[in-house]
Amino acid sequence: MGLSGTTDSSVYEGLRDVLQRHPAITSVGYEPDSIVKKCIRAQIDPTRVVPMTGPESPLLDVEWRFFRDTQHFRVHYADPNTGFNCGWHCDDDHPELGPMHFQYKNPETGEMSYERATFEKSVPTEILWVVLDQLFQDRIPSLTET
Repeated sequence: MGLSGTTDSSVYEGLRDVLQRHPAITSVGYEPDSIVKKCIRAQIDPTRVVPMTGPESPLLDVEWRFFRDTQHFRVHYADPNTGFNCGWHCDDDHPELGPMHFQYKNPETGEMSYERATFEKSVPTEILWVVLDQLFQDRIPSLTET
């Protein structure tokens, strides 16, 4: 965590609503609390992840900031059972990839991989829906195959 910029309470409320509606997510809360709201943390039902994981619940952290006329965000999934983690980041960390990238850590090698990412949507809640679809339908299954 640690994106620069300011948060928008109405954006966070919308993002929280999207997370609460997703069938794999069991609980959603603000971190560190509902006053500070640095990020939104969602717990995921390990039996609804393909391939199934567990016994601990994977976590999804969503952080969204606005800086001048740009938005920076981080949507990051971490599975404590396998060590697998991945996410979409819109920040200044990898300028060679453009404003947005997808990254994941191979739990077996510890190696990080990065690739350019783009979305047709620009509204935070719409981006989050696309990310959740890609995460659960494509990325987790294809990157955790044994």
